[in-house]
Amino acid sequence: MVKNWIPYKLEIVDRMVHVLWLDLGDQPIVEPFFDETIHKSKMKMRDRSDLVSVSDLKFLCDWALTIDTVQPTAFIFHVSRCGSTLLSQCLSTNSKHIVIPEAPLLDEILNLDEAMLPIGISRQNLFKATLALLGQNRLDQEYFFIKLDSWHMHRYGWLRKWFPHTSFYFLSREPCAIIRSHERRRGIQMIPGYLSQEANPVKVEKKHYQNFSLFTADVLTSFYEELFKIKSFRNSLDCFFDYADGLSDMLSGFDKHVGHIISDWVAMSRRLSYHSKYPEQVFKEEGEQWTEFPYQDCLNSYLKLTQPSL
Repeated sequence: MVKNWIPYKLEIVDRMVHVLWLDLGDQPIVEPFFDETIHKSKMKMRDRSDLVSVSDLKFLCDWALTIDTVQPTAFIFHVSRCGSTLLSQCLSTNSKHIVIPEAPLLDEILNLDEAMLPIGISRQNLFKATLALLGQNRLDQEYFFIKLDSWHMHRYGWLRKWFPHTSFYFLSREPCAIIRSHERRRGIQMIPGYLSQEANPVKVEKKHYQNFSLFTADVLTSFYEELFKIKSFRNSLDCFFDYADGLSDMLSGFDKHVGHIISDWVAMSRRLSYHSKYPEQVFKEEGEQWTEFPYQDCLNSYLKLTQPSL
């Protein structure tokens, strides 16, 4: 019986791609980031057995065709530190929702060398099969939300082609606050050279190692420019929201975009008052601002994106 098992990691050995699996049992997914769910589940499995559950890609794709799964309701794109984790945490307060927040496996698939895939399995098929397994209906659920990594903004073309009828929600924020946030706790996408050139198109230069905040500004510029391009497509299933418009409006705007499906407003509104990554801490804005913002190109890209005429 393989119900409740999910794939969580790709492992490449001698150019053969294997899939590692976890048994979630009846555990709901409520952690701010999916790697926290993985860690918790691995600890429980370790108490039962030291064996590692592994399969090939064909098994994953074949099994995905047989399970009861919830189709994706919406993908959440973001520029980082802009409310996306808080939005996904609000959604996870409802037991009818499946929320997958930044699953490492999805990133591995999006960045996998397609030449390593077996004949008959495309990246698109593998991604959709993986989502079917992550979105399996384990706990009588109805809606399925996927929060992507920030750099997946640059994979919009693939994802919109693969999911032409699914709602996409895009979150942005002004660069000053984002850069200050990354100076306190830097995300991997804002560390020069950490991501591949395919995942992060910003060309890493010597000056970036001398000033990580400059690199952060350049990464944000690439996000804003990509968002501007996506916005220009005027796809009715794409919706855009900026942090400056308020977190309550973010939640109501999202609900409107996905068809007014949110029911437990009390629990979700209560969650808005707490830190996105630390649910037990009351949220408060912190950090000093620049007297004069030093990264003008980044700011100009943001202002272009948020101009009312677009």
